[in-house]
Amino acid sequence: MIKNLFSWIVVSLLMTQFLQAQDIGTLKDQKPFTFNGNIGGGANGYTSNEEFPTRDPFSWNLYGNFTPSVYGISLPFSFAISQFSESYTTAFTQFGISPSYKWIKLHLGYRNISFSPLVFDGQSFMGTGIELTPKNLYFGAFYGRLNKAISEENNSERPIEPQYKRIGYGVKAGIGGDHTNFSLQYFHAKDDENSIERANDSLTTVLPQENSVMGTSWKFTLTKELSLTGDAAVSVLSRDLSYNTVDSIGNKQVPSFLKKLIPINSSSVISWSGQVQLALMLNNFNAILGYRRVEPDFKSLGVPYALDDIEMISANINTSFNKGKINLNAAFNSQHNNLQNMLSSRLVTRTGNLSLNTFVNQHLNINMNMTGVRILQKDGLLELNDLQRLDQTMITAVLAPSLNFSDLVHQHTISGSFTYTNLNDQNPTTKDQTNGNNVSASLNYGLYFTQKYFDVNSTVLYSVYEQQNSQYKSLGFNVGGNVQLLKARTLNLQGSVGYFLNKASDSATGNNYTFSFNGSYLLFNSHSIGIFASYMITPPVNLNPLNDINHVPYAVNSKMLSGGITYAYNF
Repeated sequence: MIKNLFSWIVVSLLMTQFLQAQDIGTLKDQKPFTFNGNIGGGANGYTSNEEFPTRDPFSWNLYGNFTPSVYGISLPFSFAISQFSESYTTAFTQFGISPSYKWIKLHLGYRNISFSPLVFDGQSFMGTGIELTPKNLYFGAFYGRLNKAISEENNSERPIEPQYKRIGYGVKAGIGGDHTNFSLQYFHAKDDENSIERANDSLTTVLPQENSVMGTSWKFTLTKELSLTGDAAVSVLSRDLSYNTVDSIGNKQVPSFLKKLIPINSSSVISWSGQVQLALMLNNFNAILGYRRVEPDFKSLGVPYALDDIEMISANINTSFNKGKINLNAAFNSQHNNLQNMLSSRLVTRTGNLSLNTFVNQHLNINMNMTGVRILQKDGLLELNDLQRLDQTMITAVLAPSLNFSDLVHQHTISGSFTYTNLNDQNPTTKDQTNGNNVSASLNYGLYFTQKYFDVNSTVLYSVYEQQNSQYKSLGFNVGGNVQLLKARTLNLQGSVGYFLNKASDSATGNNYTFSFNGSYLLFNSHSIGIFASYMITPPVNLNPLNDINHVPYAVNSKMLSGGITYAYNF
């Protein structure tokens, strides 16, 4: 019934608003029909002597984006098809269309609508949606499938994690403009318990769930320079639909309005989250102060990969001097978990960053950056001693100057970077295995012949990593070039070759060779074809002649070859 009612609302709103928005008087000024877009695809191959390959040996993809327009009404349509994985028997396919006219937009197929970072954001749906954005008003709604059903399979080389079919819908209504606005959101999702088959020897912990989330978002411009934005949400989540519903929890009756939103059972949890940000924007100075709190067990099935049980305070300051030639940015972030003191310990993470970018003149630019991270484990339900406590500090400093100058026929670019990283572990048990520092440096030179559409480049890389009594060094060289050929410069060729010398104080290492090639050709100003290939080889290291007799594996001996072809047509 909800599905039918939702479909009726969407169709009715679309037809009503479309008839109101259509301006018959302007039709004569519009082109009857236009059509543009692009279509393309590619195929990639990969082979190596790795015991456990990190990529599929062959993959392919097809895509298309089309935007037809009828008398000023755009009807964008897109699709994507690829070989998602050998673990799945069907190809990965997505398509969608979002026709729009003035402030009316309809979504059909695989689409995305953003409601709120706490309610519905970053989750695509396969279904129908609508957005209406007349002056100072907003209305959005959708209904569709959020996840497709994937049955469990443990017999294949790569076991498949099951996934229930999930249907969801949402509504958002708001008022206001860019400077001041307020909105309310509602989202509901439910898994189909009978949509998949579980393996007889199932070990998965994936359970069918149902979720309702109500939220609000706001932005208030307090003064011309000061604004306040925020989001808040309340979530009701049933983590396992196999439990029977209940009318009371302990001695308290479940409110009737709550039971109408979602069936309540013994796995249901109610939680909330919120965030607020205060921003000050001046001519040469900006400051932002933020606070975010997500209570334990807060979850929206419309926001993938979100973390719960976390409290965060953040601050960012940016300013510029000397007519914008000097830019300074400072940021700080502190976060911790175990908000309700239900865990054995509390993990506190503090991060600070300071960066300075200086435009010395039109040729020289210098960038400096320093980042510090402190991770500290504090007592929770358990009292920790220094031998158990996680306590680490990492400092990273970067210096990156760049110099460029040119004349009528040449353009020179020289850039470099120097990076120092130090990890200091205060735990007496683990510090010998984790303490370490790394120094890396690079120097790059590029020469571009402006009148011949040809350039060459070279790079020198050096790094040293030290940990306890061991040391690893690497020195690398890389040269490459790029050229545009033919009368219309439609043929582009790129290539590079590199060699790395590696040395470790406590083990044998091998040197690396790298090769890469890329080529593209533009046909008729609309068609383009590209090919690419890369090859890396690490020769075998065999310092002990007995290893050949005893068939001892080489310390380092790897070969990796990858390549592919792409095609695109723009119209």
